[in-house]
Amino acid sequence: MIKFEKQAPKEWLVITDKYEPITLNLLSSTVTNKYHIVTEYIERVAQYNGDEFVDWLITLLKDCEDEKRRPRVIISNLYKLKYYIDSYMDAMNFDYDQFVDLTKAKKHSILFKADEIREIIQFTGYLKIYSLISNNEKLRLGQTLHKEIFNILADSILDTKIIKKIYDVIQTKTFRYNLTDKFMWEYIKKVQGKDIGIHVVEIFNFIMKDILIICEENKNPITYFIGVIDESVKWFLRSVYKGSIVYDDSISTEDIQGTHTDNLKTYSYNDTLGRLKGIAYEKIYELLQKQTAVLTNGELSDKHIIEFHERASSIQYNSPLSESIIFPVLSKMTDIPFQHFRTLSPEHTAVIAVYIQTLFRKVFGGADYGTLFSLLNFYPLKQPSVGTTYTIKRVHEFIDQQNETKNFFGFDTKILPNQVISHFVGRASRIDFTDILTGKSLGGIPLSKLESNMIQFFTLYFASKLDEKIGKMTKLMNYDF
Repeated sequence: MIKFEKQAPKEWLVITDKYEPITLNLLSSTVTNKYHIVTEYIERVAQYNGDEFVDWLITLLKDCEDEKRRPRVIISNLYKLKYYIDSYMDAMNFDYDQFVDLTKAKKHSILFKADEIREIIQFTGYLKIYSLISNNEKLRLGQTLHKEIFNILADSILDTKIIKKIYDVIQTKTFRYNLTDKFMWEYIKKVQGKDIGIHVVEIFNFIMKDILIICEENKNPITYFIGVIDESVKWFLRSVYKGSIVYDDSISTEDIQGTHTDNLKTYSYNDTLGRLKGIAYEKIYELLQKQTAVLTNGELSDKHIIEFHERASSIQYNSPLSESIIFPVLSKMTDIPFQHFRTLSPEHTAVIAVYIQTLFRKVFGGADYGTLFSLLNFYPLKQPSVGTTYTIKRVHEFIDQQNETKNFFGFDTKILPNQVISHFVGRASRIDFTDILTGKSLGGIPLSKLESNMIQFFTLYFASKLDEKIGKMTKLMNYDF
């Protein structure tokens, strides 16, 4: 006998008569939200196959706890997994002909025969057992191995026309919406760079990855797929119809709808920043991976990712360096107005700052502006002051740099750049900084080096002497896009 008990939204217990309970810590996913479908199915399979199945399943879960043996253990047990599901399906002998109405089939209809529906349900059974591992935070495999095992489990339908038919259903249903919402799809293509074909592929991947697992053995899976397709397209279109435009990929701002706002431009700005945030997170994961030797299947361990996200989500204030360096430079690189960057949350500002720092180091190197660029990884623990009485201490260096350049946005003046650079240095000089990557506090700001870096950087920046290098940063950013 085997029984599953839900302890928390993402925690289940596997309980048997002979073994100690096993805890399943599930991932945040569509599958987890409906995991009772999976557990009830496995309980029925266990009831039919008896103690032999229970012993096999518990042994499999325990053997998979050994990270080094896990891939080999899973692959060697796939035959047994299929055997138990196939035996159960044969014994149930469910009539799938009831899901097929030949009288409604036309010449160009996409018709799923009874044996094809049975094969889909059989495959979902394989995935339900495998989800004890693939949807498990502790036991899941790396992406490459996961795909290999998924394809082995799917071999019975990959060699048929079933996958093609599922894709055709998605494509047909989605393109029907194109007839009634043609102009909306054209708008989406312009502002998001996503045409209807891309959306078809996304829905197909979603069904294969998340929906197949939660299909039920006594319900028509094709009807379920069609419902998912309809809701996905409606939700997607509805989200674009909303009056308040927000950042794509979970960056949000205040309501920007207004009579004097060009919403098409604003949506484009938001979409760019949303993509930039996604790129920034990928770069940060790479940096974290280099800093730690704790890897899981070649990937960064969950522990370090969780700690990073906890730090990032706790950020309440923007670094003064964001307004003095990150926003102006990004405005040049993206043609997004400076004021628009002020709608970014402190968390996303800090994340993007780390990414821009990597571009600075690639193009400028670390010798001339090492102290200044290193601070872009840091965020303040307290609200930075709005004003400052600080004045530049390295006056001779400032005068020499100004005499050499003699250009402040086209004007030959030393007073205004002195005031601006003093303001920038003063705001950054009295802050408790914390590194977003490591969580370590900055012991003290090397003020003399910071001032020297800022004098050189901003003098050249105000004189448009850095445009060529910022252009190279733009090319690197576009490549990442």
